[in-house]
Amino acid sequence: MNRAAAITGSVLVALGLSIFAWKTLVLQLPILPSNVENLWRVELEIEARGSGARGSVRVALPGSDGEQEIFDERQTSDRLVFTIRTEDGQRTGVWSGTFDGVHSISQAFRVQLAEVPPPLPTDLAQKPPKEIVAAFSRSSSRFPADAPEIRELVANIAPPAPNDPLGQMRTLLGYVTDEILTATTGSTDALLTLSAGEGSQLGKSRLLVAMLRAAGFPARLAAGLRLHAQRDARETVWVEAWVGGRWIPLSPTLGFFGARPANMLLLRSGSAALIEETGLEAISSRYRVLRESLDAKEVASFMVPTNPLLAAVSLYRLPVRSQEALRILLILPIGALIISFFRNLVGLRTFGTFMPLLIALALRELSLSLGLSLVGSVIALGIVSRLFLDRLQLLLVPRLGVLLCVVVLAITAQSLVGRSYEVRDLFASILFPVVILTMLIERFSITSAEEGPGAAVRRLASSTLIAICIYPAFRLQALEHLMFGFPELVISAMGALVAIGGYTGYRLAELWRFRSFTRQLDEGVP
Repeated sequence: MNRAAAITGSVLVALGLSIFAWKTLVLQLPILPSNVENLWRVELEIEARGSGARGSVRVALPGSDGEQEIFDERQTSDRLVFTIRTEDGQRTGVWSGTFDGVHSISQAFRVQLAEVPPPLPTDLAQKPPKEIVAAFSRSSSRFPADAPEIRELVANIAPPAPNDPLGQMRTLLGYVTDEILTATTGSTDALLTLSAGEGSQLGKSRLLVAMLRAAGFPARLAAGLRLHAQRDARETVWVEAWVGGRWIPLSPTLGFFGARPANMLLLRSGSAALIEETGLEAISSRYRVLRESLDAKEVASFMVPTNPLLAAVSLYRLPVRSQEALRILLILPIGALIISFFRNLVGLRTFGTFMPLLIALALRELSLSLGLSLVGSVIALGIVSRLFLDRLQLLLVPRLGVLLCVVVLAITAQSLVGRSYEVRDLFASILFPVVILTMLIERFSITSAEEGPGAAVRRLASSTLIAICIYPAFRLQALEHLMFGFPELVISAMGALVAIGGYTGYRLAELWRFRSFTRQLDEGVP
């Protein structure tokens, strides 16, 4: 082995491991995720455009209750003044000032959602306070509880039941859930929803509020987010009704009663509006969520370690979008290390230096068997097309262009098949690296022509084998946490790569290839 490379590699490996050991042994940072459930980081990004006039952006802020605990709230203001207003227990974040041009503001927090839903109230005879009755029992244009059709409907399907108010609520909820269709483009008006027999989520919720008020229950809207680990949060609306001394949630579109689902975050009670503005030309917003793998104390230890230098460079302080990208990027050195091991120590040859890494990266959202099947079918179709193109004797760039079109059509066909048979994973194939697959087909064809079909198949098999070995690295949550929480391990990976790069001995494939020769030398055959 090259001595300089060995020394440099050893120094880098030792440096990375030393920092890692200091953080884990001295600062007590957790090495493995705690597998904590239902801890999320939520981030709201807002782009607001103004023409130089004063204005404001008002955002519903979550509060802690028995089903959720909010902590680590942060905001960015971008030349605006940020304040928090609290009214009737509801917190509202307000960015105010002169809006001139585009302003980017954000609000982020972490939330721990309860695993076990609270029990239903038992003191059902308890009367609601007067202020709640006054605010949430009256009829209005949005909640027409006094409308004749509402009162007649409530009287027919759910007559008063003083001893069973929860049963009466369930009956009203069941009617709106089962008898009123949910349509994305349906009306948001309660009476129009009732008349048409269908309505939007907001329309059905308003109808249920009106029916509950008509039955004598204080009721209001509530709004929040449905949290999903694999996609952006979805804004949603439901209903809250007062019974037994507290508000209980119920939804005619999501099908819950008495407790919110474990992935539901409450942002606002009493209204469906999460974001409001005044004096702006335009505004756009987006909620991003990230599921945490550490508990609250462990997250805090990464975000604010005792060492000020580490606190300044903590990746956990970055926005959600940056964290998502870095969690993938920091796995790439591990993939490069695996490729170097197989190419330089084992002696396998691949199509392109990082082709297996790119294939593994493209398959990370799919099961391995399905992903390889999809890639294999596209490559097979491309190779057949390439054989046909040989007869046309096209120039290189047009030939690659035609192959690109074939790959795009094949991926499009897979998506259509997935849509027809409701196989969602086939939709994900649209994210395959089209250009990479095209180049893979071209190189397979060139290798087959220059070195024979056997050599091309062996190289394709080697590329696939290494991609299979890299694939788990993109799927292991523990490895993702390790590389994201301890990015100094990339220095150790660099050291290992330097050491492998300085290796000048025989590879395993060469030892196997010349095994008969070495056996003869061992036996003393001249």
